[in-house]
Amino acid sequence: MIKSISLTCFIVLFFILNVRSQEMDSILKIVNPIMTGNPALSPSRTGYVKDTARISVFLIKAREYQSSHYDSLKYYSFKALDASLRLKDLLWISRSMQMTGRYYGTLEDYKNQGVCYLTCLKIEEQRKDLRRIAELTDELGVVYSYQEIFNKSLQYYTKALDTYLQLNDTLNIAKCYSHIGTLHSSREFCETRTLAQRAVDFATAIKYLEKSVDLCRKINYKPLMINGFVNIGSVYNKLDQPSKALPYILDALSYYRQNNNLNNINGTLYTLGKTYFKLKKYDLSTNCYLESMKIGLDNHFLDGIQYLYEAMAQTYASANDFKNAYKYYLKYMTIRDSLVNAEKARSLFELETKYQSEKKEKEILKLTSEKREKNFLILTLTCLVFLMTIIGFFIFKNIRNNRIITEQTIRIKEQHIQELEKERQLIATRSVLQGEEAERSRMARDLHDGLGGLLSGVKINLSAMKGNSIITEENAQAFDHAIKLLDHSITELRRVAHNMMPETLVHYGLKAAFEDFISRMRTEDLPGIDFQFFGEEGRYSSELEITVYRIGQELVNNALKHSEAQSINLQLISESSRLCIQVMDNGKGFDTSLKSSGGKGLESIRDRVAANNGKFEIWSKPSEGTEATVEFLLS
Repeated sequence: MIKSISLTCFIVLFFILNVRSQEMDSILKIVNPIMTGNPALSPSRTGYVKDTARISVFLIKAREYQSSHYDSLKYYSFKALDASLRLKDLLWISRSMQMTGRYYGTLEDYKNQGVCYLTCLKIEEQRKDLRRIAELTDELGVVYSYQEIFNKSLQYYTKALDTYLQLNDTLNIAKCYSHIGTLHSSREFCETRTLAQRAVDFATAIKYLEKSVDLCRKINYKPLMINGFVNIGSVYNKLDQPSKALPYILDALSYYRQNNNLNNINGTLYTLGKTYFKLKKYDLSTNCYLESMKIGLDNHFLDGIQYLYEAMAQTYASANDFKNAYKYYLKYMTIRDSLVNAEKARSLFELETKYQSEKKEKEILKLTSEKREKNFLILTLTCLVFLMTIIGFFIFKNIRNNRIITEQTIRIKEQHIQELEKERQLIATRSVLQGEEAERSRMARDLHDGLGGLLSGVKINLSAMKGNSIITEENAQAFDHAIKLLDHSITELRRVAHNMMPETLVHYGLKAAFEDFISRMRTEDLPGIDFQFFGEEGRYSSELEITVYRIGQELVNNALKHSEAQSINLQLISESSRLCIQVMDNGKGFDTSLKSSGGKGLESIRDRVAANNGKFEIWSKPSEGTEATVEFLLS
């Protein structure tokens, strides 16, 4: 079971590291060609100012979250980097990668952090920006100091210092002195150092820290100066010279209290407690530790609190308060359980003996064993719950995905059925319309060629009879009237046949057909009817031309019958990609929201439009006229 849990944890850790490595590899694959290409973008190009302002906002947001909300830091730093890579601007790529490196630093992923900073450094060396080069070499020094690689860290700090000296940048020179001093004070954690070597390291640290403080005092930059006081006090404590450390630390604490900087008050109180401990002022030391603990717990400053518990235990033990010493050692060991060594265990045993001498060694060992068993049981149960949660999540996800797939399949089938039904209706409608047009054509030919021919023959015969017969004047007038009626019948017959299937449409197309139609519709009794054509003349399929012509006829006839308009305008728009017809009038209009607003004519138009995959829109309001638009998109 333990092997399985360990394997699971290893796999999860390997996956996280692999994902981060892939992230960085993907970024470098984009950055390296940009660096090689050395793009020279003009700041005046379209969108450049807007893009850089957007990146700047992302970086400001990331900087706000870099010491608290690491998820937000990642989100904004990666947004800035993505936008910079799209812009292909080396300066913004460098700044964004620097912020991305700081995100990796919060994860203690120093490898990817170093890759980010080194890439930025290459960019800035290519750009020859000394200030940015100094800033990045200083940050690389910090990265190597976290990894406890003294020589590399010192090398980068020194390089940054030389550049800032060249730039005569006093504040950053002071910062570099501070970094170098702090590095020497912690050299004992990077390498094994003898007492003599440690003394040299601490003396060097104080020298650089004092240089930093002097420069800050000259430019009146108090934050770094006060931080230098704390660091100097800490080094004097390491040199067992607490009397020299005390004034520095008291000055720093006073400044932080004036500015209500709780985080720094918390850390400085811890250092002050260590100083009082070395001066054997245990009451004052305890008071500092208790105040630091309260601030830390109230404000969730819990990073390193185990060291505070350890220092409190030592102080109470030195003051012979073994009860409190034992209590805080237990707290310390609870947090640092995995790091407890034999020496700490012996100290705990001695305190327990002094505090409660009647306890036997077996009871202590039994309690310790029970605690370990309990911790092991809790850890085992936690891992089991974690694994069961993961398994349950994947089962739930699988069930949900199957349900979603089933629902999607059902929807697709229903949609397919609806499409088939719609297609069937369109085919049926098209067939009816085609049959109707075919019947109209047949009737038009029969009327024109059959009945029209007969009536014309009758007229010719009657005219011949009139010329060969002797009739009275009264009968001659009646005979002329009959011939006129016959002329009117022939004209009306031709009009009906033309409306059923206009020859102009068949031979010359839509424009000529509509011009002919409008000219025949204009009379003194009817309102003004106008026709306008836009675009290029062209021929379309006979089915589409008949459909458009019939729709135009129907819309104009509807306007004449129902609108009571003074003017009617018919427009035909012919383009390579679409064919559109519009009919507008200034009549009484109607409310399109009413169900009774659409008659048989409009239904017929909608059927024709749907059968040819067109679009039909009608707008109207009472007393504001009507506008109908039909559009067909041509492939």
